Amino acid sequence: MLSSTRILGLLPFVTFFWMIVGATRIFTRTPGDMVNARGLGVGFSIWGPLAATQLGTRPPLWVSGVGVAGLAASLALFHWAAWSIRGRTFSLAGHDDVPQFVHRTGPYAYIRNPFYASYIVAGTSTIVMWPSIWGAVIVLLAIGYYEWLARYEEGKFSGSPVAAEYAEYKARTGRLFPRFIR
Repeated sequence: MLSSTRILGLLPFVTFFWMIVGATRIFTRTPGDMVNARGLGVGFSIWGPLAATQLGTRPPLWVSGVGVAGLAASLALFHWAAWSIRGRTFSLAGHDDVPQFVHRTGPYAYIRNPFYASYIVAGTSTIVMWPSIWGAVIVLLAIGYYEWLARYEEGKFSGSPVAAEYAEYKARTGRLFPRFIR
């Protein structure tokens, strides 16, 4: 029989595995995408918190419950974003493509990078469930990485055919989290 500790230890792995499998079905891949240096941090942001669970301590059950709720929220955001882009071509993180459209439905109506946000929420939730200094450092590095990667992706829009449309969209939405003051 699985103990609550074992179940709580498996949930982050299941969540990230689900996101990895989902991403392989959602994003367009071309030769060389998997070795794109800009996109390598996505793997670190996923595997880092998972590795840090081995160093974490078990917090009170209610704290773990907050982490479980965060994992559920991250999966909900991930799937909402995936559902909203179905039928559209989205490239892997850090790809050199030139954007041809601005997507504004689903969570994209509120944040420009909901997939990155879902990864951040999952990593943070994992560390809430299994707190450690190393886990916190990894999550902070992941947040910095996603901020940098999002800025890179936004730079591609400034030189694209949809630059003006994206500038308007960018002015009213948050990068990684919703903008509450417009």
